[in-house]
Amino acid sequence: MSSDILGKLKEYFEHFPGIGPRQAQRFVYWLLQEDAAFIKNLSNLLLELKKDVKQCERCFRFFTPPPAGQVPEKCHLCNDSNRDNSRLLIVEKDADLESIEKTGVYDGRYFVLGDIIPLNQKISKAIRLKELFSRAEKDSENELKEIILAFNATAEGDNTARYLEKILEPLAKKYSIKISRFGRGLSTGTELEYIDRDTLKNALENRK
Repeated sequence: MSSDILGKLKEYFEHFPGIGPRQAQRFVYWLLQEDAAFIKNLSNLLLELKKDVKQCERCFRFFTPPPAGQVPEKCHLCNDSNRDNSRLLIVEKDADLESIEKTGVYDGRYFVLGDIIPLNQKISKAIRLKELFSRAEKDSENELKEIILAFNATAEGDNTARYLEKILEPLAKKYSIKISRFGRGLSTGTELEYIDRDTLKNALENRK
């Protein structure tokens, strides 16, 4: 394998969130030590990823449809008629949604924003502001009573929550919707993806 291929593969790994040059380089050399069967299986999984995993048209989380039958446009959480339609919880990414769902203490609806809003207010194209406003407005005309902003306990997470509070304020006033945030059981700098169940449960139950 040429050094050019090593460099290109390293650059791809550097696109992964939280992965720097040194970690990316370690990944490359670790793969070189694996056998051909492992590399082939990994390659096949990556090729199948986009084909087999869909994105929910309602909450925008990624999900794997059932192996047989018609491919649903909504995930099983959005299709579940037993969930509480009066609450909509907004998270940054899928991993945050999964962490909250695993606690078993929240049975409302979700929306994946796609990214956070940095302190310089430069909004990424990945952020679904228009989709969020449209979803909230549609739900407000039905049963929605509370919007929960569930972001990391960081400066960027707080900034995102403040920004969303501002753009959602007209809907909140019009339809008498409460906008709440997680309670401060979360330590500053905490990321939702890595919080233990009890801490996350307390933050959700003590939201304000």
